Amino acid sequence: MQRSDSLRPARPWRESALWTGALAVALAWLGLGLALKMNLFGHSAHDSYTLMALAWRKGMLSLGKDYPWLELAVYNGDWYVSFPSVPALVMLPLTLLFGENTPNTLAVGLYFLGSYIAAYHLARRFREPAEACFMALFMCLGCNMLDLSLTGDVWYQAQLLSFLLTTCCALGLTGESRRGWVLALFCLALSVGCRPFQAVYAPFALAALWRKLNPEKALSPAKTLLKMLPYLIAPALVAVALGWYNWARFGNPLEFGHNYLPEFTRDPELPQMGLKYVGGNILNLLRLPYFNDGRLEFERFNGFAFWLANPIYVTAGIAMVVKAVRRRWDLLDALLLAGFAVELFLTLMHKTLGGWQFGARYLADLVPMLLLIELRGRDRVTAWERAIGLFAIAFNLYGTAVFHLIDKGV
Repeated sequence: MQRSDSLRPARPWRESALWTGALAVALAWLGLGLALKMNLFGHSAHDSYTLMALAWRKGMLSLGKDYPWLELAVYNGDWYVSFPSVPALVMLPLTLLFGENTPNTLAVGLYFLGSYIAAYHLARRFREPAEACFMALFMCLGCNMLDLSLTGDVWYQAQLLSFLLTTCCALGLTGESRRGWVLALFCLALSVGCRPFQAVYAPFALAALWRKLNPEKALSPAKTLLKMLPYLIAPALVAVALGWYNWARFGNPLEFGHNYLPEFTRDPELPQMGLKYVGGNILNLLRLPYFNDGRLEFERFNGFAFWLANPIYVTAGIAMVVKAVRRRWDLLDALLLAGFAVELFLTLMHKTLGGWQFGARYLADLVPMLLLIELRGRDRVTAWERAIGLFAIAFNLYGTAVFHLIDKGV
């Protein structure tokens, strides 16, 4: 029998499984970082968000000068951070304590640990403690976000904070707390301010809220919409703030600066996004690792076999098929699947799939909602699912280590 949302009221904070898994995540992060001699508690120089926060403190929207090692938008003779701005809100208070040397890698590591904790609470709504721990570890350590969490660079700050916020959105929407529903929509709006494509989950979130507010379908659509309005205030304010900030800088509420990167303005024939890139990107995402002198190595640019770096695509896909065969699909499943399809297609339209990286980091943005649909689609962790999850964790631990050792010339 399929379990429904929030079937298991519990107090997960008191469960040893939660803290056992959290310790595993912390040790993996610390162990890899120290073994690879990474500066986990220092400041990564590739951090536009700290510069953005420092500019805010001066009352400026631009940076006022170029930083050649960063991806900056050039507009009307000035330089701007070319990424959505929400992660800078975290860096802002840190600049009060640390100035320009914010501990950005530690912040990213805490986002990663927080994502595990949120994923455990999410899984606990559907599974017993041991299985909830396993699924949360699968989502975090079995995903190439593990690699991204070791550096506080601008790209990884945005992805890890979005990873956390999207997981919190899924957690809030599957609970019975009205405050949780408000926070879920607020977190989703903030995640869009980290990774704009997360907006594809808005229809799912609104449908989930609709169902929460009208579970017996006793209210008219008009009354249900009226009940939804208070829950939409916070995300609407976030959307207005983000749109105003973009408009104030670039004259367009939807433009956060990427189109003004020199790599796109130099050659109008090669825009940031286009259908022309889809075929090549699909091929990049299917590339397999290869052996070199007896060591398994990986492509460094534009990703490689996404289903190896993020095997939750395999398990969630099987869960969706099994649920469809059993005719248990509902509107929320369909909206999640539609969100996956739209986000994948938009990602494939990018000029590139990201530079130096382990795995296929753009596709890791889908992982929190893939976990949710897997939890909704299956009743328990099966043997094959456990095997894939353990493989995912081992592969990402190995891959992260080897990837950085090669970069260091080891």
